[in-house]
Amino acid sequence: MHLTRKSYGYAIFTLVISLVASVTPAQATYTILGTFPIITTTYGVGSISIVPPTTNSPAPWVFASSNTKVATISGKTISILGTGTSTITASQAAIGAFTARSRSTQLRVNQGTPTVGVFASQSIPITQRTFTIVPPTSNSDGTWSFTSSNANIASVLGTKVTFHSGGVVMIYGVQGGTPNWKSALASMKLTIAAIAPVLGSFGDISIMKDSVSSLTLNPPSSTSGAWWTFTSSNPSVASVLSNIVTPHAFGTTIITATQNAVGDYSSATATMKFTVQGPLPTLGVFPDVTAQMSASPSLTLVAPASTSLGAWSFTSSDPTVASISGNTASLLKPGTTTITASQAPTATFASPTPVSMTLTVVGPPVIGLWADIQKVVKDPDFTLTPPTSTSSGAWTYASSNPLIAEVVDGTVKVKGAGEATITATQSATPIYTQGSAKMTILVFGAIPTIGTFAPIEAIIGDPAIALKPPTSNSNGTWSFSSSDQKVAAVNGSSLLFTGVGTATIFAVQSPAGIYSQSNTVQAQVTVKAKPTPTPTAKPTPTPTAKPTPTAKPTPSPTAKPTVKPTPTPTKSKSPVNKTIKVTATGRVITVVAIGVKALVFINGKPGKVGKNAVKPGIASIVITIDDKVVYRRVFTIK
Repeated sequence: MHLTRKSYGYAIFTLVISLVASVTPAQATYTILGTFPIITTTYGVGSISIVPPTTNSPAPWVFASSNTKVATISGKTISILGTGTSTITASQAAIGAFTARSRSTQLRVNQGTPTVGVFASQSIPITQRTFTIVPPTSNSDGTWSFTSSNANIASVLGTKVTFHSGGVVMIYGVQGGTPNWKSALASMKLTIAAIAPVLGSFGDISIMKDSVSSLTLNPPSSTSGAWWTFTSSNPSVASVLSNIVTPHAFGTTIITATQNAVGDYSSATATMKFTVQGPLPTLGVFPDVTAQMSASPSLTLVAPASTSLGAWSFTSSDPTVASISGNTASLLKPGTTTITASQAPTATFASPTPVSMTLTVVGPPVIGLWADIQKVVKDPDFTLTPPTSTSSGAWTYASSNPLIAEVVDGTVKVKGAGEATITATQSATPIYTQGSAKMTILVFGAIPTIGTFAPIEAIIGDPAIALKPPTSNSNGTWSFSSSDQKVAAVNGSSLLFTGVGTATIFAVQSPAGIYSQSNTVQAQVTVKAKPTPTPTAKPTPTPTAKPTPTAKPTPSPTAKPTVKPTPTPTKSKSPVNKTIKVTATGRVITVVAIGVKALVFINGKPGKVGKNAVKPGIASIVITIDDKVVYRRVFTIK
């Protein structure tokens, strides 16, 4: 069937009527809407979202704006286009059993507040004369206008600033309001850099009190033509009115001349010292002083004599040498410092010119350590290096034993084995006393070649004997000691036999010439008891027979000699095997002591019986028994 537009619409209508007629009508549900509050915003926010009223209908919302010059709507977003009002209508179509409903509210768009950018401060030389203002950035299209806080310094016409004088002004900008934007403010500091005047001298003035009643101040010359004003820092000394200065009392005041800014020139100031003097007092001498630190750590300063009673004050040019408190100088270290004495003015006298003297502080030098030295006989001569010292005084040297180490003009000649003390004396200087230091030179010589020290036998009661030392290629003096004074006592080089038994005699030869102390040698002394005497029997007399001339002579019987009884030998004490033995292997010195209690010293420091670790160099071994040296030897350790 062909339907025209008219007949097509009629057919649909007929169909709907037919459907409605054939369906049982249902009861409609009323759509309930909540409130739709007024919406307020400002221009410039861009867009906002709509919050629709509450509803019990599931139908979608449709929104409309009555004034599209103020706002347009897309979905639930309102785009703000201008200030003013517009009616916003929210509508829900009928859906299902829910009826169609709508609700309206008012949208109010107020003027926005512009966002103004930085209006930066400027500093421009006055010689530029003008300056064009560049307005700060703004999202408003309002027109800017500008004013100056001081039109005498800089005036504004439009955006052009004209300079009249140096100085600082504030430039205020106002951006006018528009239908959509409020007005806005901005300010910037404009510094107009004026030319600094070139000033001449403004010399100090010194006058005698009562010599003039007042005087006129002349300002310094200036490239600026501005007027001058004057002020006094101490009006009690001298006051200033306009350019007239009037003295009042002794003392000093600072006169400040200020030239105002004008035209292209900035302000300027100059100062001078204005002194009102009385008669100067007559001063005595202020002599130089030399003080010893060792005598006292402080010194009372005596001011020079003066016809003025003004108080004195003192200063030190070098507080590290002497510091000042009142009239007391604390002496801190050797040196020199200038002490300046100043006298205050009085009502009668002016302050005199300060006077100075030189304070010399004398003290002992600080001398560093001076290390001992070890040498060997026949070493070459060497020059002494003095210890460190805070003094610059010259050094001289002396030896306690020139036969061992002789010092000539600071050069040491090694001459023999032994020890010598070298004394270094530093001469005094203007600020340091004489100083001294000592050190020991230990000279090792060759070990003498010692012969045999023969053993000794004696019977108790034998007279003392002179000990005969073994042969030696050294001329050193021998000293002896005994291991047991109760058997054999030593007195110098004499040996006394004091008891039966055995003892060990130790012999040591002292250093001499190129030879050092010898190794200790020993010999055993055996002291026996006296033998017991055996009584001798008297012989029996032999009778003599009368001779018979004819008879043969009868031989006379010979008496048998009486045999002497054999004396019973006295048992002597068994000798004790006392032994001291020292060996050096590598860097270990081994000391063996048998039958004695020995003390061991290595380079003057306590060692031990047994193994001793030593460092490379010279190792001097000394062993004592009962506080007597029984062994001494020098080893060279590699």
